[in-house]
Amino acid sequence: MKNTEVNRRPIFIGGCPRSGTTMLGSMLGSGDHCITTPESLFKQEIPRRLSVDWSVGINRREFISALTKNFEFKLWEIPLPVDSLPLILTKSDYRNLLFNLVDSYASTVNRSDWKVWVDHTPRNIIRPLMMLDIFPNARFISIVRDPRGVAASIIPLDWGPNTARDVAKLWADRLLAILALESAFPDKCLRVKYEDLVLNPQKNLQAICDFSRIEFESSMVLGKGFKLPDYTKEQHKLVGKAPDVTRTDAWKRELTDQQIYQIERLLGDLLEMMDYTKIGFRPPPQTISQRVILRAKNEVGRFFKKRSRLARMEKYGK
Repeated sequence: MKNTEVNRRPIFIGGCPRSGTTMLGSMLGSGDHCITTPESLFKQEIPRRLSVDWSVGINRREFISALTKNFEFKLWEIPLPVDSLPLILTKSDYRNLLFNLVDSYASTVNRSDWKVWVDHTPRNIIRPLMMLDIFPNARFISIVRDPRGVAASIIPLDWGPNTARDVAKLWADRLLAILALESAFPDKCLRVKYEDLVLNPQKNLQAICDFSRIEFESSMVLGKGFKLPDYTKEQHKLVGKAPDVTRTDAWKRELTDQQIYQIERLLGDLLEMMDYTKIGFRPPPQTISQRVILRAKNEVGRFFKKRSRLARMEKYGK
């Protein structure tokens, strides 16, 4: 297996879904010697599912079987270097394998000179210890977005939570992971706010690049550094364009008063501690019939979300 480790390093972007991880990945991917790949949750999920013990390693057959079935890996649309893999993958082998996969993808988008791998998988913040064990020189950038903005963005999609309550819980869980990561590894983490990046992209990108040891380029603001997979193009219509400042408060127009109230009530002081101002409006209590209708609507919504997502996966032959 080709050794591609020399002078190469990853930057892991993470946060709550729909917080701007892909937007930032596309911005940084346009930097000199940077490559942004499709999401790659498989890099930590497969070792976790196989209960890897690096003193023993990963069985090649088991790993190949898991990777070839992985939906996200299929979106990379690259061959797997099966013949070059050792029978047992050590930690070093695994790191080298991931860099080889990035190499293969980079060749498809004319970025073979890459030195920095930008990975924008939102769940990068969930298992950082595994990633730091594999990549000791990795750096993490976490993005925090107003949870009401997250709700307005994610609820209409065919995946993820479809109620304001569930979005609030997801947001709080991801924020906890971010704060824990910062506490344990303050020198390896940088937190940015989605709203700051959108409203003042040059200033914030400069700070991000300084932290990431990437040379800042003004063209990064345009976010042209990532080729979206066909599967995700519909949900990432704003990627590849300059930041849209209207998205920072679009939730005020797109969420109902009840949804806003639920998020603010559930998150309480946490919202303001993260510097997000509450509206504080309390809508009239829902009647029993309204609650029943809403519950039924949510259940139907979950059903059709799953159905729509499965149809989309089938459409792209994955």
